[in-house]
Amino acid sequence: MELSKEQIQYIENRLENEGVKYWDIKIEMLDHIVTDVEHQLQKGENFNIAVQHSFVVLGWKENFNGSGFEGIIHQRNKDYGKLSRKNYRSFCKNIFLKPKMLLFISMMFSSCYLLSFFDKFILYVIGLYLIIMGVGVLYFLTKLQVFRSIQMNHTLTKATFSLSILNIFIYLPKMFEVDILKYPVLISMIASIIIIHSVVGGLFFLQEYKKINTIYKKLIS
Repeated sequence: MELSKEQIQYIENRLENEGVKYWDIKIEMLDHIVTDVEHQLQKGENFNIAVQHSFVVLGWKENFNGSGFEGIIHQRNKDYGKLSRKNYRSFCKNIFLKPKMLLFISMMFSSCYLLSFFDKFILYVIGLYLIIMGVGVLYFLTKLQVFRSIQMNHTLTKATFSLSILNIFIYLPKMFEVDILKYPVLISMIASIIIIHSVVGGLFFLQEYKKINTIYKKLIS
């Protein structure tokens, strides 16, 4: 017995009310619950009772907030995190073996080394980096619905890893009271690493975004 659109919408709304905000996790759970409820209705079960039973079987529990799926959401978050790390490692392995990337790294290090002798080099690198990151964030804010995805959350974390490197670049000299301006080789290495990680992270993000956006469009069509 197939559920009506209204019944499916009821289940979806209840999932959101129970804290399932990410659409990719919600789609997985919705598909499982709908199939199970349809099976129960064929046996003559009441719809509301069937939905509640499916929720409980899937992992719904009462808690201090009222109720929810904290357990399954936490597990799916871990699963997607592992998948994202695997995809990122595979992407980096493939891209760093390409001759064009090796040439880019060599050119970037050479350019940063030559420019590191200029007083304002650090400020220019940081400023340009923040402008590029800001433009990227503003653009993808227009795709917020797609970003309500646990996959995109983990992808974004990998893509913005260069921010962590930038923080180290900014704060370590202050912590150890080291004047890094005296070490142009060190400056060029750090700047190159930040730029290279930004490029690799951006390419990885675009790759994953295209895949996830394609899935999202098929689901809402």
